[in-house]
Amino acid sequence: MANIIDYLDWRGDLNFRKAPFNDVDNLILAELAYTRMEDIVPGPESEETVSIEKLCEEYERLEHSVKGNANNAFLMLAAAAVSERYRNVRVGGYMNIIDPKQEIQFSACRFFLDDGTEYVAFRGTDATIVGWREDFATTYLTETPGQTAAVRYLNASAVGSDCSLRVGGHSKGGNLAVYAAAFCEESVQRRILTVYSNDGPGFSEEIVNSEPFKRIEDRICDIIPESSMIGILMSDPRERQIIRSTASGIQQHNPYTWEVLGTKFVKADKQTGTSVFMDEMTDRWLHSMTLEERKNLVNSVFESIEASGAGTIAELNANPWESYTAIFRAVREMDPDKRKEALQSLARAFSAGKDTIAGSYDETVQKFMNSIRERFNRINRKKESE
Repeated sequence: MANIIDYLDWRGDLNFRKAPFNDVDNLILAELAYTRMEDIVPGPESEETVSIEKLCEEYERLEHSVKGNANNAFLMLAAAAVSERYRNVRVGGYMNIIDPKQEIQFSACRFFLDDGTEYVAFRGTDATIVGWREDFATTYLTETPGQTAAVRYLNASAVGSDCSLRVGGHSKGGNLAVYAAAFCEESVQRRILTVYSNDGPGFSEEIVNSEPFKRIEDRICDIIPESSMIGILMSDPRERQIIRSTASGIQQHNPYTWEVLGTKFVKADKQTGTSVFMDEMTDRWLHSMTLEERKNLVNSVFESIEASGAGTIAELNANPWESYTAIFRAVREMDPDKRKEALQSLARAFSAGKDTIAGSYDETVQKFMNSIRERFNRINRKKESE
């Protein structure tokens, strides 16, 4: 079955004036946002832009494709750079912030299409630990540092222009796109045609029920693969476009596995049982814990990971024995009260998960989850007696 690369081979000879923008184009631009553009694409303070063709040439010259290639971005960049549809698309306003102290991983850029419209793209989670930590912070924060930055970026991008906008991203980038479109200035919001969340996490009820969110809601396009594990997190009742993927499980988060037919994604009949199960389980987890408990759990887990000295997932996996030894040591040396809170939160999460399993999965899986839950309970009782 065809994917987004095949789409470029088929539709790549027609520019956006001849063949209108579609949902597949959205995913391509969201994927291109993962490209490392340092020293190539001017920042937000500049009005200068470069073509995707030029971006690809400089990307290879600077060996960015070797030094860093988040989400296989170079594969898409190389294909787009030789297509009539994309090679002359202009890119500007590149911003990339990674700050562990502020717990922010944020990147965005602007794509200027030859049909006179602009696509503001937000990058999803990269391989940094701080990026993953910020993702989990959405479970207890009303607004993450990345979401704040996304609103500022979208407002600033609209200055000096009156063209129609599309806003989008993949994974966390989809979450940032929706949040920015909801809470940007109303004058900017009125110019937005569509907001795309490509398997991006959702939001709390407080945000979904807010007036700014409701103003943009009918222009949000949620796209998730049939076995989504990411786009179902913090999900809300909006209708989602469920599509087919050639992969299974968490691998469906990879946009190259999404099936394409012509100018559209291939629709799936429904979410798979596994995706529905995870959807229900995470919902139970979140509702079983207070915001403070979620915060304690997330901070405890990531402080332990950061104690390993690893800054990225690759570094964490490069020396697994040393990394995990450092993590376990950090847990052991936690303040007793903090350790107790973390263990209690984990126990409650597993307890909530048990109820979902009881109604969804067979006895073997239920016993396995119960054994894990009991293990955490034993650890907790032991720590309380110390």
